[in-house]
Parts: sequence; structure tokens; C-alpha cells
Amino acid sequence: MGKIMKHIIKNALPLLAVMVVFTSCLKDHLAMDPAQSNNVVEFANTGNNVSPAGAVYPRFSSDLGSLVSGDSATFNINLSYSGANMAPSDITVTLQIDTAALDAYNEDQGTDYVLPPASVYRFTSTAVIKKGTQAFQLKIPIINNSVFDFNVNYALPIKIASVSTGEISGNYGTAIYSFAVRNVYDGVYTMSGTMTDQANATITGYYPLDMNLITYTGNSVALWDPIVSSNYGHPIHSGTGSSYYGSFSPVFAFDAGGNVTVSNYYGDLAGSNKRNAVLDPTGINKATFDTDGHILYFEVSYIMTQNGSPRTYFNEKFTYKNAR
Repeated sequence: MGKIMKHIIKNALPLLAVMVVFTSCLKDHLAMDPAQSNNVVEFANTGNNVSPAGAVYPRFSSDLGSLVSGDSATFNINLSYSGANMAPSDITVTLQIDTAALDAYNEDQGTDYVLPPASVYRFTSTAVIKKGTQAFQLKIPIINNSVFDFNVNYALPIKIASVSTGEISGNYGTAIYSFAVRNVYDGVYTMSGTMTDQANATITGYYPLDMNLITYTGNSVALWDPIVSSNYGHPIHSGTGSSYYGSFSPVFAFDAGGNVTVSNYYGDLAGSNKRNAVLDPTGINKATFDTDGHILYFEVSYIMTQNGSPRTYFNEKFTYKNAR
């Protein structure tokens, strides 16, 4: 055997020994048999853990659907006594809101979640995993009230502060619970009507189509087109083809009386053509609601302006079809 090969083998043997020892230790530490592991108290999955691998904390996300003002909905927090054994006695679990954990998660993931105002949620600081069981489900009510802000991303950062029996999980002892609420106008609508483009006669209306109207603020929705643009954009026929207006998509806002106003999702004077959306006061511009406060349909007339002048006139009816 050559000198070079002997030198490689000689130096590789100590490294191999270290690897064997390390692998043995790792296997001991990550015993896959639950009977060989201690029970720990932790947050179990509530739906899917939507945080990527390696995130500082797990995050569970809930879509609470549409809520009229004053209504509430709940999301679940699942607590687990995880391991081989059932709870030997009632286990009291003390929970805390951990704002430092939310700051750390935002820093780690580049997100902008904020803690909701105290009146928006009802937090229970204690839970009990009963003797002979391994799980308990806590329900957290979320209320759409006057301080609920649809312009921010809410999340509750919760940690297990103490347990009466067992150990707190190192990986799942803290979790972030994000949630989204849709306003009462949010949903899938059938868009029908007419439009006239004064600048280009080959551009005509594309009706009827099912459009998504997505929560923008507490009392407004933005038109999102799933058919042509797959984006915020108003679909059109351009000659024999399909297209949409760039830098333009209507945002419909509703006052307490159901009166409709309109603005451009992309802002005033958006894009190179400086497009905007303005209400046509000659239209009906009114919403009709069911007895439970949910919208049935609304009729609206508006104008897309370009470089400060009217270009396209829309007269449309949006009929509620179903939730998104």
C-alpha cells in the first residue's frame, strides 16, 4: 500500500471514531420509540404548521370567515401531554401572551404580525389536561368590534409558562397563532353589466364573470380577477382576445346606509397612464342586504380616468354567490 494511502487511512480512523460516537449520541438523544421518551406538555398542531422548517417558532393560521360588526368566531389551541403515557393526574397548564416571541418571529421571518387590541380577543390563561388523557382543546374567541383593524395582520403569541406535572416542550412550548377575518362584503360575486372605452372601440366589456371581492378594510373590498389576470385587475375583451387594465382595479367601499363609493386599488394616478377610479353619481351606487346583515348584491357606476380625463365608463351589478 502506498505511503499516501496509508496516511489517508491513518488520519481518517480518528474521524470515523468521532462520527460513530456522535451518531450513537444522536440516536440516544432522538429516540424514536415513544416508550423511551419522557412526556412533555406542548402545543399540538391546530391545522397545519405554516412556518417553514427552521423557523424560530411554529405558526398556526386560521381563516375565521366573514363577520359582521359585533359577531365573533373562535380558533382552537390544542394542548398535548405528548409521549408514551397518559396524564397521571389533572395537569394544570398556565399560558401567557409573549410579545417578545412575536417580535422574534417577525424578525426571523420578515413578517409584520401585531398583537390585537385586548377587546378583540378573549384569552384564557389556564387549561387542564385531565387525568388519563393526553389532550385539551382551548377555544379563543375573536370579536369584530369597533377597534378591529382590517389593515393589519393579527397574531397571538402564546407560551406555556408552567405546568403542574411533566416538562414543557423545548420546540413547541411557544407558538404563534395568526388569524384573518373577512368583512361582510367579502366573497365571490357574479359581475354583470356594461362598459364603454372611449379611447379604443375594440375594448369591450367581459360579462358575466365570477370575480373575487377581497377584504381591503373593514368596510371595503377590492376586485381580484381569477379568470384573466389572476391579480387585482379589471378584465376586458380586447378585440377577440382577453386582457385587463393595468394599474387599475376598483375598490368598493360601503357606508352604514349601503351607499357605494369607489377608488383605485393601485392608488390615485397610478402607473404611466396615471389611472384613477371615480364614482359616477348618475348610477344607483347602492347595496342591498339580507335580514341577517349579509350583502345580496350591489349596483355601481364608476369611471376609469386616464391622465386626468374620463376614459372608460362602467355600469355594473355584483351579485353575491358564495364565500371565497
